[in-house]
Amino acid sequence: MTKQFPIFLMSGRDKDIRREIMQVLDPEEKYKAKCLLPILGKPVIQWVVEELVKSKKIEGIYALGVSRDDIDFGSEVEYIPVDFFADFNEKLLIGLEYLKDKGKNFNQFVICSADTPAITVERIDEFLVAISEMEDYDFIQSLVPYELSLKEFPEAGRVVGSFRDHKIFPGELYALSVKGIIDGQKIISDINRLRRKRSFWAVAWYVFKKPSTWPKMVKLVLRFAKLKDAVIALERAFKMKMGTVIIEDLGFGLDMDVSQNYEQLEIYLKKTKIVKK
Repeated sequence: MTKQFPIFLMSGRDKDIRREIMQVLDPEEKYKAKCLLPILGKPVIQWVVEELVKSKKIEGIYALGVSRDDIDFGSEVEYIPVDFFADFNEKLLIGLEYLKDKGKNFNQFVICSADTPAITVERIDEFLVAISEMEDYDFIQSLVPYELSLKEFPEAGRVVGSFRDHKIFPGELYALSVKGIIDGQKIISDINRLRRKRSFWAVAWYVFKKPSTWPKMVKLVLRFAKLKDAVIALERAFKMKMGTVIIEDLGFGLDMDVSQNYEQLEIYLKKTKIVKK
């Protein structure tokens, strides 16, 4: 029997701050969130949902942020009632309790950004197959090789971690256990904030404050470390079992943080998805 995972499809924004991407791409404030912006004829989030629904390894898609009034996917997406402006970690807790109340108990939950239109079902399934063999992990982050970004967009690479064996940046799917959601609220908040900054070294500095991680962090600073050393440092700092899955697909890590990303996604989608049709 194929193991299936619930997908938390995340969206939202700060209540009092309108980020640069929306100021540039939506100056008239027509759209509630960047995932609702149109790109090549349909909303960004629609590109994402169209790939997720193809997967036989997904139990259900649960929207945490946008409502049916914002965009209606019919029975393909279940909308969990939550304040659009709620904190990221608060949304995860609400999602967890929502599924529990429905008698749906899972060991792991997959979090997917609603603004990553270049993902494909093939790579989604690749990630889900990988984490199905990591049932005892509390946090599993997908990673994308930096050279893929460098090849496609040489002037706008997204390198985050530079290790002896890998140069990588985060993919837009990751998995959390129940423990990871409940016990890791401060961690989730901090890591999500630092992920938005696209800086591995911001995360590294946060971890460096934990004395038990210092031997591994010394290696990182000296650039002698391998990726697994960074994972060990994070595990020691947060007291959770953590892992990574490398996905060899640039689209798996392309989201929209700044207006320049929108232009990159248009180019990439035309090459990878529009051409196929």
